[in-house]
Amino acid sequence: MTRLLRLVLTNFRNYDRLTWEPEGSPVVITGDNGSGKTNLLEALSLLAPGRGLRGARTAELRRHTPGTADRNTGQDTGETAGWGVSARFTDDRGPFDVATGMEEGQDGARKFLLNGTALRARTAIADHLSAVWITPQMDRLFGESASGRRRFLDRLVVAMAPHHARELAACERATAQRNRILSTQSTDPAWLSGIEDAMARHGVAAVAARQELVSRLNATGADPTGAFPSALLSLLCPIATRLAAEPALAVEDWLRTQLREARDRDRLRGHATLGAHRTDFALQDLETGRPAAEASTGQQKALLIGIILAHARLMSAPGTVAPMLLLDEPLVHLDAGRRAALMNTLLDFRTPVLLTGTDPGPFAPLRDHARFMRLHHGIFTDEGKGEGIPPEA
Repeated sequence: MTRLLRLVLTNFRNYDRLTWEPEGSPVVITGDNGSGKTNLLEALSLLAPGRGLRGARTAELRRHTPGTADRNTGQDTGETAGWGVSARFTDDRGPFDVATGMEEGQDGARKFLLNGTALRARTAIADHLSAVWITPQMDRLFGESASGRRRFLDRLVVAMAPHHARELAACERATAQRNRILSTQSTDPAWLSGIEDAMARHGVAAVAARQELVSRLNATGADPTGAFPSALLSLLCPIATRLAAEPALAVEDWLRTQLREARDRDRLRGHATLGAHRTDFALQDLETGRPAAEASTGQQKALLIGIILAHARLMSAPGTVAPMLLLDEPLVHLDAGRRAALMNTLLDFRTPVLLTGTDPGPFAPLRDHARFMRLHHGIFTDEGKGEGIPPEA
């Protein structure tokens, strides 16, 4: 069992300074809009590999404080010099400390520390900590662009296989380099071939990791109780189609050839028309066969939660690091039966589980099991184990 013992936020989002020592799990955090509920979940998500539940840039995470003047211009920047998130956890191996943030004057990527020691690769955190989450923005997953669905899928892959982040970054760098070179009139074929080789190697590896996760999620199903529908995922990607029938090395050779032959077309369009960066995925209810894009908002939310629960169960298997569950407004769009089923399911997870909402009433099924906290402008009030919430709230 993994437990969150302490969380400290410094100059992060709307928090000047917060020190919180939760008493057990699950924790239900309620408060008005803008009180800092999502910010707190985001802070925890940043301790795991990846860019956090908002995917925000590092400079956006520091606390906004009107009246702070820029040293050179004298203008109000509204920003503090640095920010930090640190936490202490404990698991079967004992306590460990994880921290991330930026110091005053620091540029570039944020720092990661494990037990006070700086890490060269943030993926090293994955040996100790992982996280999955649901946010209200994800309710629009099936109606937004393919890039949004791709980011969602890649977050799930990174949680299972942290090296996937390196493959994605290398593929993105190579793709951007190729786009820049093609935008010029004079191009070196040998140079382009080297970049396309990197696109092929890293791109095929990235798609293969996506394909592996999709297969495992489809085999796992959603929810043993049947409260949430099982979803059938399928990758929409010519690279994935090839990988289903050919060895990876053969697919790499095919992709290199395709990229070479597409240079003139891609130069005119201004971007690569083939590669791992074009992957999309489709989702449908396994029982009814209805595509998620055609389902109601409530059914889409149920399918999404089904995927998250299946993924969390995969990561709870022996030999893996079970994830924190960070659920921002998870009950929105769910009917009463599925709300109760979700909360009952969460009691089985032996990891930190945090849920947020504007009102404690809908969380009544957890009144005897969860710790209820109230947030107001970044300040916590402990409301105990839901003593004030009637059973039928």
